[in-house]
Formats: sequence, structure tokens, C-alpha cells
Amino acid sequence: MLGVDDFALRKGHRYGTVLVDIEGRRRPVEVLPERSADALADWLTEHPGVEVVCRDRARCYADGADRGAGTATQVADRFHLWTNLGEAEFRPRARSRRWCCPRDGWPSGPSSVMPPSMR
Repeated sequence: MLGVDDFALRKGHRYGTVLVDIEGRRRPVEVLPERSADALADWLTEHPGVEVVCRDRARCYADGADRGAGTATQVADRFHLWTNLGEAEFRPRARSRRWCCPRDGWPSGPSSVMPPSMR
């Protein structure tokens, strides 16, 4: 089981990839100098036997895992699952904020949080 994530070498300009042995030692096994499908695919081809790739939503990691370890199962890591869940929960609430919160602060009582159609 291999964890794959990026890190900033120079934030906003250059990123690398860290590969972590999730099942065994839970330590980095390799640091790649770039964030690309080619770099991940090459590493996976040179190190056969990876059965699970735990990664974020980056398309380059999905492509690299497909090319380098085509039979491996790809899963999202816990951090990104929670991030996705939070975003999915927050977006609809942010859109509906217009009716639930007055411009000058928080709602003052139960009736102020109900949408106009329910009052």
C-alpha cells in the first residue's frame, strides 16, 4: 500500500511528490523531484507489486498510477475524504447564507433562520 502526495519545493511554482509505505513502516520510501504522471508511473514500473495507491484528487497521480500499476486499486486518503465532505457540506450552505444570516451579524432567533417560504 503506497501513499502518494505532493509537497511544495517552492510554493506556487514547484512541487515534488512523496511516496509513503502505509502498511509497513509508515515512513517515506521515496521523494520524487516533480509532481507528474510520468514520474509516478516510472517509479511504480520500477517497483512492481503495489496493490493499493492512496492519493489525493490530482489527475496526474491517477494517470501515473494507471500507467505504472494498472491493476492497483486507487483510494482517497482520509484527509482528502474529509476535505471533500466538508466542501460538499459547505457549498450549499454558503449559497443559502443570504436568507439565513442578516448582513449585520448572526440570526437573532429561530424564525430568522427559516427561509422566507417557510415563515
